[in-house]
Amino acid sequence: MSSHRPTLEHMPVLNVVVIGGPDELVEAARRAASLVTNATLVQADLTSAATSVARARPFAVVMSDELYGFDSREFDALARDVQARLIVLPTDGATSRSLQQRLTPLVMDAFREYFRDE
Repeated sequence: MSSHRPTLEHMPVLNVVVIGGPDELVEAARRAASLVTNATLVQADLTSAATSVARARPFAVVMSDELYGFDSREFDALARDVQARLIVLPTDGATSRSLQQRLTPLVMDAFREYFRDE
């Protein structure tokens, strides 16, 4: 029995990049990404952020508002360059669970927007 499907199919790799931390934000992003889209989480520190985002081509970039405040224009431009949604959350004193509750619908919105624009 032969298949009429093409041998190679385009299957995009779905990524979410988290820049910096804290650990609670990284864990919340990991859970939200896997629950919503089964996306892979890519962690990047501030010095490797541009390279990591360019390589991963994520549909969402997540970071704390504390880090975002250091150079908001650059982070906005970085996300725009790869057509990703930039998600910025306050993390001071927040738990992983509370961050995940806020992050999950935002990741879902970014995912929907990413495929709507395709």
